[in-house]
Amino acid sequence: MSASQKFPQSPGNELVSAQHAIIGNPTTAKAGDFRRTDHPDARWFAGSLGLFVHWGISSVNGTGDLSWSMMRLPTGDRRVRGEKWGLVSIQQSFTPNEYWKQAAHFNPQQWHPDEWLAAAKAAGFDYAVLTTKHHDGYTLWPSDKSDFGVQTHLPGRDFVRDYVDACRRHGIKIGFYYSPPDWRLARDHMSYGKFIDGSGTEQAVGVDHEPIDLAKVSAPDPAFEARWNAHVKGHLEELLTRYGKIDLLWFDGSSQQAVTLEELRRLQPGIVFNERGLGYGDFQTYECGFPKQRPTGWWEYCHIWNDGAWGYLNHETYRPTGWMLGEWAKTRAWGGNFLVNVGPDSQGRLPAVAYRRLADVAKWRQHLCHTLAADVSPGPWPAQCNAPVTIRGAVWYAHLTLAWDEAEVVVNNSRTPRSVSMLKDGTRTPLEWEFQGDVLRIGICPEWRGVLLDIVEIDYGQP
Repeated sequence: MSASQKFPQSPGNELVSAQHAIIGNPTTAKAGDFRRTDHPDARWFAGSLGLFVHWGISSVNGTGDLSWSMMRLPTGDRRVRGEKWGLVSIQQSFTPNEYWKQAAHFNPQQWHPDEWLAAAKAAGFDYAVLTTKHHDGYTLWPSDKSDFGVQTHLPGRDFVRDYVDACRRHGIKIGFYYSPPDWRLARDHMSYGKFIDGSGTEQAVGVDHEPIDLAKVSAPDPAFEARWNAHVKGHLEELLTRYGKIDLLWFDGSSQQAVTLEELRRLQPGIVFNERGLGYGDFQTYECGFPKQRPTGWWEYCHIWNDGAWGYLNHETYRPTGWMLGEWAKTRAWGGNFLVNVGPDSQGRLPAVAYRRLADVAKWRQHLCHTLAADVSPGPWPAQCNAPVTIRGAVWYAHLTLAWDEAEVVVNNSRTPRSVSMLKDGTRTPLEWEFQGDVLRIGICPEWRGVLLDIVEIDYGQP
């Protein structure tokens, strides 16, 4: 967790990049030698659709995100968020001590992961990723290495076990999100934001948002570093030995001094993990911003379906199903995985709108799932087509996303198509097209468009 580390910039999202700098996502480039693309237990990953589940004690109030809502908001933040998102998405700022008090009221009585995993399976999701511990330090499993979690506040409960068992019942691959940073453990060694005082001086703040001397609290402390390393290593050993075979580990913050690749592989030989813990991994992660250039190798794009925060907010606003399908289409057109997030409330329930969205996806997939399946190939978008393209054999599928608003699909390809059709709602409608000078033009009338994801099928026949 060295202050001299360099941190990646998440494309198109300054807030995400700033948060990554705080939690210490490293960028050491060693990934090529370690990816498990040839391991039989890892091959499931490529081309999969994932459900991210952010859940924890912040859901008690439902007015601030996991962990980040304990940071003091800088002056002007409410105005900026209000102008960008609307007042509904402005989150409350808690002091860390106020935030942690939510643990006393976190007692889910309707935590039934079978319900939302069954809906996810019906919608075609392949894997799920649950926040076993976020930066706030609260563990959803009874850890012997922590003094803050279900083992201290809800004896006898193990939400991770319930989740793992439900995943297996529904044939969904099991993913664990784990944050090595622990802001409760580090409360005497860090700042919870900054503000400008009346004299114009920038001040760092502590657990009650009181001014602190940042130079003193952040000074190197070998004893604390050793304690933190043991804390992280102990957590990972518990998570990777107590629950049988685990398919994916989703790091969110540096763990470079606490655990090694070899130790992870020894505990779970076939597991895949992202690069945000060790600086290298089996796949790259892009958060809340589609990559600006096509990645190489395995990669994953994660985003928030429940708009406004990763965790539960009591206004329960979810982005349209068409948005989700469009982001997934873009990701598959570049050969990646899409991981879309939902947030259960303090009782463990997903809101009705989340189930409606999942049902919409299931209905869309009844007729069109083949265009985004794991066995399609990435297409030449945007180089040869102005809409995201996937390919199966001699057929190209151009995906007209919710945001796609052009008069025609344009394809640069030297071959003349055999047929061109629009696929929507289980129907196939022939389209008029012209082909001249290796350019195919397919006219699209606005009234033909739906609110989900429309597909233009271009069948080139056999060469």
